[in-house]
Amino acid sequence: MTTTPLFSSFVRLAWVVAVAFSALGEGSPAWGQEASVEVTVNSTNVSQGDVLRLTVTFVNCKVREIDPPNIQGLEWRMGPSTSNSTQWINGVTTSEQRFTYGYVVTGSKEIQIPGLLWQTNEGKLKSNPVRLLVQGNGSPAASQGTPKTQSRTVNRDLVTSIEPSKRTVYLGEPLVLSYKIYNRYNNLDVRKYDIPELEGFWKETVQGPEARWEPQLINGKRYNVATVRQIVAFPQQTGTLVLKDFTLNGYLRINFFEGREIQATCDPVEIEVLPLPESAPPNSLGTFANLTVEQSLSADSLRTNEAVTYEVTFRGAGNLKFVREPEVAWPSEFEVFDPEVEDQISITAKGERGSRRFKFVAIPRAPGDYVLPSFSATSFDPLTGRHVTSSAPAIKLHVARDIVGEGEASGLTFTHQQDVQVLNQDVRHILTSVSTFYPKSRPPWTTWAFGLSMGASPLLFGLMALARRKRKQEQRDVRGTRRKRALKALKQSLAQSSPATIEAVGEAMEQYLMARTGLDRSSLTREDVRLRISAKDEGLARSWDDLWTACEMQRYGASPGDLKSLTNTLIELAETTENVWK
Repeated sequence: MTTTPLFSSFVRLAWVVAVAFSALGEGSPAWGQEASVEVTVNSTNVSQGDVLRLTVTFVNCKVREIDPPNIQGLEWRMGPSTSNSTQWINGVTTSEQRFTYGYVVTGSKEIQIPGLLWQTNEGKLKSNPVRLLVQGNGSPAASQGTPKTQSRTVNRDLVTSIEPSKRTVYLGEPLVLSYKIYNRYNNLDVRKYDIPELEGFWKETVQGPEARWEPQLINGKRYNVATVRQIVAFPQQTGTLVLKDFTLNGYLRINFFEGREIQATCDPVEIEVLPLPESAPPNSLGTFANLTVEQSLSADSLRTNEAVTYEVTFRGAGNLKFVREPEVAWPSEFEVFDPEVEDQISITAKGERGSRRFKFVAIPRAPGDYVLPSFSATSFDPLTGRHVTSSAPAIKLHVARDIVGEGEASGLTFTHQQDVQVLNQDVRHILTSVSTFYPKSRPPWTTWAFGLSMGASPLLFGLMALARRKRKQEQRDVRGTRRKRALKALKQSLAQSSPATIEAVGEAMEQYLMARTGLDRSSLTREDVRLRISAKDEGLARSWDDLWTACEMQRYGASPGDLKSLTNTLIELAETTENVWK
C-alpha cells in the first residue's frame, strides 16, 4: 500500500499535536485545579522498631528530588522511591509526583509529623500534619487513623457519621445535619443507607447535587467521603435530643466472582436544646436571626373605590414558614381581602434564609386622610440571646372623593366614620348669669328626679363608652367578630331565602363553616373542615361531613331529600357546634 505525500504530512501533523497535548497534560495542571502537598503514611498505629512508609505527594506541582524529612521519633533508613501519574477525567487534568521513604519508629507514645514547607514550581506550599500513636509502654492502641466520627467500631475503613453544625442550640434555633460516609475501599458497592427520622424536630431537606465520592486526607490517611444528605432541623422541644441509626449496607467485591456484605452504623449524637433565657412576649414570632419587618403601599394617594396593595414583609434567618398572617389595624372604611402569601426562602447548607411577604388588597370606601399605624415584630435572636423587636414606620394614605365625568360627583356615596362617631366628652358652657329662680314651694319629688338624672348621666356615658370600645374591638378583629356572629348570620340567611332552595342552604352552610373554622373560600374543602372540627369533637366532624354529603346528593339530583328537614338539621348542628366551641 502506497501513501501520498499529502497523507504522510497529515499523519505527522496529527502525531505532533497528540504528543504536544500529552506533554501539556503531564507537565502542567489544568486550569482551576489548586496545587497542594500531601503527606500520607501506611499506618498511624505503630510499635517501636516498625518500618513506616511515608509518602510525600505533590499534586499539580513539581519539585526536584528532595531530601528525606527530619522527623523527631523516626529514623530514616531508605528512599526515596519516586513515581509520577497523570489523570484526565471529564476534561480536568490532575498530575501527581510521589516520593516514598522508609523510616524506623524510635519514639514512644506519640509522634507528631508537623506541617512542612516545600519549595515547588508553584511557590512554597505547606503539607498537612500527621499524628502517630506508638503502642507499648502503657499507651493504649487507640485509633487515630479514622475520621473523627461517631462510629461504634474503631479502626474501620468504612464509617458513617452524623455531623451537626452545632451541638447546643436554643429552642427553635436551626442547625444543619450532614450525613456522611467515609470509605477507604476502592471496590465498595453501596446498596442501601437509611436516614433516621428526627423526633422532636421540624426539618427541611437541602436540595443539592447528587452525592459523589470526594477524596479527603484525614490524619495521613486518604478517604473517599460522600455527603448523602443535609437537613436543616428546627428543635421543637427542650432537653437532650438524640440522633441515631444512620446505617449503611454495602457489598465489598474481593474479585470478579466473590465478595462479602459490609455494614456501618454510627453511634447516637446528642443535641442539647436550651430553653429561651427569658419568657417570650405574647406577640413573639419565635426564634429568628436578624429578623426585620417592612410595610409598604403601592400608592400613597388614590380615590374612593380604587384598590391599593398593602405589603408586610418579614426577612431573616429561621423557619419563616412559621410566620402567620399579621394583624393589621385597618380603618373601618376599608374593605380588605384575604392576603396572598409569597415566599422567597432558600434552604442551603448554611441554614434557611429569605423572606415571607403578605399582600393585602384593600379598597377605601370613604374619602379622607388615613394612617396605617407602625407595625412591629418581636422574635428571639439566638445570636444575642434575647428578644428583639423590629418596627416599620407608619404609612399615610390620602383618599380623594371619586369623580365621575367632568366635575360630576358619583351617585353612590358612603358615610364617613367621623360623621357618626360619638364624642368622648360633651362641651358644657358655664352659666354666668341666672335669670330664673325656683320658688321655695316646689314639689319634693323634683329634688329626687334631679338627683337621679345627675347620677344617671355618668352611668349612661360609661355605657356608651363601653359600647364604643366594643365596636372598635370588633372592627379590629374582623374574623373574630364574624366567628361570634356565625350562628346569627346563618339563621338570617336561611330566613331570607324564601322559598328555600338547596343552593341557598348550601351557601348558608359554607358561610357558617368559613366563619367558624377561619378558612377562606379557596381552601374550604370537606377534608379541611373535617380536620378543623375533629380537633374539637370527632363525632361533630362526622355529623358535618354527613350533612355536606346530603346537600351534595340533593344538589345534583342523587337524592330527593326534604329541604325543611335539611334546614332544621343545619341549624341544630350549628347550635351544637357553638356549644362545643365554647
